[in-house]
Amino acid sequence: MAKKVWAGIRLVVMTLFSFLFFVVLLLFLQLNGEEESGGMELFGYTSFTVLSNSMEPTFSAGDVIIIEQVEGVDVGDVVTYMTPERRLFTHRIVNESIEQGSKSYITKGDNNTIEDRLPIVSEQIVGVHRFTIPKVGLVAETIQKNIDMRYVVFIPLMLFFILTIVEMIQKKRNKPKEEQLYEKESP
Repeated sequence: MAKKVWAGIRLVVMTLFSFLFFVVLLLFLQLNGEEESGGMELFGYTSFTVLSNSMEPTFSAGDVIIIEQVEGVDVGDVVTYMTPERRLFTHRIVNESIEQGSKSYITKGDNNTIEDRLPIVSEQIVGVHRFTIPKVGLVAETIQKNIDMRYVVFIPLMLFFILTIVEMIQKKRNKPKEEQLYEKESP
């Protein structure tokens, strides 16, 4: 019975630990000091940590937003775009225009009183906002500022290896008992 309890506890702890480790690692790698800092792309989706309140109440500084790469956008879509200075912003498209056969978009932060100064074109759009994970970016920022990356990676890996070694030792200790039980039960 104690063996089953230990195995259940270990499974829960390792699952939770693995999930948290990879979430923290991805968030830690995501932040790099830009207006919004992007994570890795996965299946056409990318995460960004919002660093300003220009889009409140839609999302706030410290939220992580997930954007999807799309072909076309419409007025009302919240898009992440890159400026010529290679800075990322996420604002809502409030108007579109066609000049000399080229479509451009006017954007504005929901919390801003005026539209953005320069229009954007389709080539600048990184993706469209799909959903928000509130305040998760604050955790990543705190970790990045206060914890050395070696500790974020090294300590969890060492704990994983220690738990694995403990489990292997327990299996070796229990193996002779299991073999004895098998011998007693066999005719």
